[in-house]
Amino acid sequence: MCKRNLLIKLIIIFLILSSIICKEESAKKENNEENSKMQDSSEQTRAQNINNINKILNDNTKEEKVFDLLFLIDATGSMDNYIQAAKDETESISKELRQLYPEYHFKYGYIFYRDPIDYHSDIHQIIDLTDQVNDLPEQIGKIIATGGGDLPEDWAGAYKLVNEKINWRNGLRVIIHLADAGAHGKEFTSYDKYPLEGEKLKTELLKCSKNNINIFGFVITEDSRNSFEQCQSYYKSKGGSYEIYDFEIDKKYQYYHHYRKFSDKGKISEDIPKTPEYHSCSRCSKGYFYSTEEIPEYFYESDKAIGGVPTIEESEFALNIGKRGSCYRTANPVEERQKIINTEFKEKVLTSLKTILH
Repeated sequence: MCKRNLLIKLIIIFLILSSIICKEESAKKENNEENSKMQDSSEQTRAQNINNINKILNDNTKEEKVFDLLFLIDATGSMDNYIQAAKDETESISKELRQLYPEYHFKYGYIFYRDPIDYHSDIHQIIDLTDQVNDLPEQIGKIIATGGGDLPEDWAGAYKLVNEKINWRNGLRVIIHLADAGAHGKEFTSYDKYPLEGEKLKTELLKCSKNNINIFGFVITEDSRNSFEQCQSYYKSKGGSYEIYDFEIDKKYQYYHHYRKFSDKGKISEDIPKTPEYHSCSRCSKGYFYSTEEIPEYFYESDKAIGGVPTIEESEFALNIGKRGSCYRTANPVEERQKIINTEFKEKVLTSLKTILH
């Protein structure tokens, strides 16, 4: 009886131990599965985090390669050739920039400004930043150079549009400003009916500086030079980048030199025409006297002021060397002048941008 009871007890103990072992194995298996799931989950989280980091890095890289280029162009009556240059050369400039700097995403925009301060009928026109370069020539072609009134133009209003109406992106920001007339304001022009406009311009320039906009001023005539130089001085004092380029179209007119040798008694001894050449010629360094008249077909011997130049008696230079000279500017064909302006426009724009991109 005792042996039987002992056997039963041993069997019960065995079953209990077996049950405990099974539970432990089951718990261990469950723990392993849970750990495996947790590990898988951890790996997925880590991979997701890496993807997120890469995405952020890629986004930042893309943001650093953004380049917004805005052309700010005086669109009053005398600027027709320059508006045409913008139309003709936009695609060419864009193509060259893409080839030179494929890592950048470029957008182009235009503000054509006039002078509503002096004439309310003058209005500014905006083409906001876009990468659809093929559409720009048609849009620019609709711009007509008109208006202007007095000599200064509404630079303050133009820069106000720069700050309020252009959708700048985070990246490089550049303005190319072309003008053949200066800005309103006592600081920017010698005489102006609206002297207080200068403070408005300074306010807008300060905003541009804070927005890290690089400005290149293209001087077309001496009338605009003082305004550009004053803007440059103020802009740099506020920490901004502002450079000036001479847009020297007048120096590329074709001039024709013609001079005559005279005898001691003032009689013509030799008539020597000179070949056409390109240069700036207002009482030029070669001693020829400037005239805007066409070259006469013939001269009268008694004519002492051919083509509007000084008479031989008035010209100390001519008396000293026994020559009398005149310089005539040829009437360049419209197409030739436009081609010169287009070339100058493209070269100046690319030159200025390379200083930032290199």
